[in-house]
Amino acid sequence: MGPGVLVIVYKGIGDVLLTTPLLRALKKGLPDSRLYFLTRRPSRKILENNPRLSGVFFREDKPLAAIRKAGIDISLDFMRSSSSGFYALFSGAKKRLAFHFPAGRLFHNVLPRKKDARQYTVLDRLELLEPLAIMPDGAEPELSFLPANAARAETFLASAGVRPGEPVITFDITSPREHRRWAPERFAELADRLASAYGARVVFLWGPGELDYVKAAMAAASARHLLCPDFDLLDLAALQKRTFLHVGTSSAPMHVAVSQGTPTFVLYSPQNAPWSWTPPGARHAWAQGELDRLTLDEVWSKLGAHIESLKGVPA
Repeated sequence: MGPGVLVIVYKGIGDVLLTTPLLRALKKGLPDSRLYFLTRRPSRKILENNPRLSGVFFREDKPLAAIRKAGIDISLDFMRSSSSGFYALFSGAKKRLAFHFPAGRLFHNVLPRKKDARQYTVLDRLELLEPLAIMPDGAEPELSFLPANAARAETFLASAGVRPGEPVITFDITSPREHRRWAPERFAELADRLASAYGARVVFLWGPGELDYVKAAMAAASARHLLCPDFDLLDLAALQKRTFLHVGTSSAPMHVAVSQGTPTFVLYSPQNAPWSWTPPGARHAWAQGELDRLTLDEVWSKLGAHIESLKGVPA
């Protein structure tokens, strides 16, 4: 039986998704390994169809006994906290890895220091594999959905009158952090321009507690745009697989789009680092500035140039 490996990430949905390239590299480098993930229940959909995993544990279930029963030999802790360190220490793992932090020696016995580099956060995470002599296998996140999810996405688009080949663009205009939000009426105007210039069908996304905010933005538009149904993460992945482009804030739907090979265009405030969250390469672009002062014309100029460049970028 191969080694049991426990990966610990229970911060957020996007953070869990951005750790899936690590699972791919681990399975390639240790083909006989049994991979397990410790996270929170909101991230269940991200992992439930991942073929590389032997099991998923949820912190809400107090899973230490189940973790120990799984037979863990190696732990990789990305939380660098006392609670995650507790799970690593008592998992039974002989080799316990985490990036260096002041209290790390209390829980872990392999503590490499992060390299001081401006790079995509997935590449940061993959550095934790270096002490295991495991090479990365690409930086693309993975999210697998089922045929039923694809059917729901196609039914929605067909019922909205979206024709085959018609460009679909998803919009995520929300954020729990106010400094990450561009004015909703500007998103409405941007959607209108995309519809007029490219014949795009713009789909506004929303999550729990966001529906009224998104509906108000759509009401400010001149054209009629589409409101996404109450899709779960796998339905969203299936929709974005069918999407030409995703536009919006730095958030989980952007990472879901990346996992489906969909190009993105993201608006960043000065407090956020685009090179950390936007994947490298010509399929992804961004605009940055104080979002309360970033004008529609500034965003349109960069977005239009990105769309034109995508016509020459292989899918």
